[in-house]
Amino acid sequence: MNVSNDILIDIAGDRSFSALLLTWYAAEKRDLPWRTTGDPYSIWVSEVMLQQTQVKTVIPYYERFLQLFPGIEQLGTASLEEVLTVWRGLGYYSRARRMWEGARYLLDQRGGKMPTDYEALLLVPGIGKYTAGAIASIAFEQRVAAIDGNVLRVVSRLLAWSEPVETARSYRHFNAHLLAWQPTLRPGDFNQALMELGALVCTPTKPDCESCPVTQACEGYLQGEVHLYPIKKLKVKRQVVTRLTFVLRRGELVFLQRRPSQGLLADLWEFPGVELSQEEGLDDSLPMLTDGEWFELFQKAVPERALDGRMREQFGQGLPLHGPVWYTFSHRRWKICWVIVDFPELLENKMMGVSSLKEAGGTYRLDSSKDHLLVDNKCWVALHDLTGIPLPVAFKAIVEDLRAK
Repeated sequence: MNVSNDILIDIAGDRSFSALLLTWYAAEKRDLPWRTTGDPYSIWVSEVMLQQTQVKTVIPYYERFLQLFPGIEQLGTASLEEVLTVWRGLGYYSRARRMWEGARYLLDQRGGKMPTDYEALLLVPGIGKYTAGAIASIAFEQRVAAIDGNVLRVVSRLLAWSEPVETARSYRHFNAHLLAWQPTLRPGDFNQALMELGALVCTPTKPDCESCPVTQACEGYLQGEVHLYPIKKLKVKRQVVTRLTFVLRRGELVFLQRRPSQGLLADLWEFPGVELSQEEGLDDSLPMLTDGEWFELFQKAVPERALDGRMREQFGQGLPLHGPVWYTFSHRRWKICWVIVDFPELLENKMMGVSSLKEAGGTYRLDSSKDHLLVDNKCWVALHDLTGIPLPVAFKAIVEDLRAK
C-alpha cells in the first residue's frame, strides 16, 4: 500500500506525513494483544518484553505473565523467584528483575499507581526513555517520542543521517524531528506506526520501499541509498569463554546454586561452574585438565566443602567430559562443557549442608523458609521439577543430557 507516491512532502514542516503514516497504520497494523488495551501496566509489560525479543516469542509470555501478575500490586508483592520463574526462557532476565523493582517502587512511593507523566515515569526503576515514551504516549496521549531500534532505523533513512545512530547527538536530533512530526491527536498511534513501519516494511535488510507509505518523504530512498542507513558504531567483539560446568546428581536430584545478584544471569539458578579463557577461538575442542586442576576449579565453583571428599575421589577415577554446546549472550559467548558426578542417593541433606525441594499446594518450594533459601543459595532439585524454577536456557542441553540417561 503506497498512498504517497505522487506527493513530495516537506517532512520537516508538513503534518501530512503523520496523516499518511497513520492511514497506513490503520490498514496494515498487526492484531497484537497489547494493542487492545490502554492500561499503562499492561503496556509497560509488553514494552519490556519486546526489547530485543521477537513478537511471536513475546505473545505467550505476555499473556501468561498478566494472568499471574495482572497488576502492579500482584507483581510488587510477588517474590523475585516467582517473577524470574515465569520469565524463564524469555532471556535478558535483568528486564524482569528491574520491572519487579519498579512495581515495588510504585507500591512504596505512589500507592501502586502508574505515573501519567513522562518525567515521573522516568523515576520508576526499570523504565527508561523509550519505555516512558511508549507508556506516556499510548496510555496517556502525551506528545513524547518513543525511540526504539525500529524507530532509529526508520528516522535515519528518512533523514539520510550520516552519523552513528547510537550517539547522544543523534538521539537529540531524532527526538526533535519526531516531536515536529507527531500530531497533537493520537501521538501513541503515531509512535506505534513508526515502530510497525520498521518491523514490517523498513526492515534491517531488504526494506520494502515499494510498500512504504512515506517513500517520497525519505531522503535515503530519494538518494537511492537506503541500504547505507542506519550508520552504526563498530561492534565490540564478543568475549568467548569456556564455561566448565559441574553437574552433581543424587538419584533423581541435581544440585543447583543461585548466581550473584549482579552481572550476567543475576539471581538465576545454575549448575555451578567456572569460566576459562578461550584462546583458540570458536573451536569445539575440550579442555585438558589434570585431576588437581579439576578439583581446584570445583572448589572455586562450589563453596560447599562437604562435597570435597567425593569430588576428589571422582576426579581421581576420571570423569567423561560432555559437550561442548555454544550459547550466545549479547556481549559474551559460552562454550559449555560439563561433567556429571553421582553421589549416593541415601546421603543425608544435612551432610550436604543443603535443603531440598518439597511439594506444597501444587508448587515446589524449599522445605525451609523462603528466607533460608535466599541465605543458602543452594539446593537439590528433582530433575522433573526444573521447569518450576528460573534456570537459564543456556543449560538446556545439560538438562536434556540428564533426562536421556
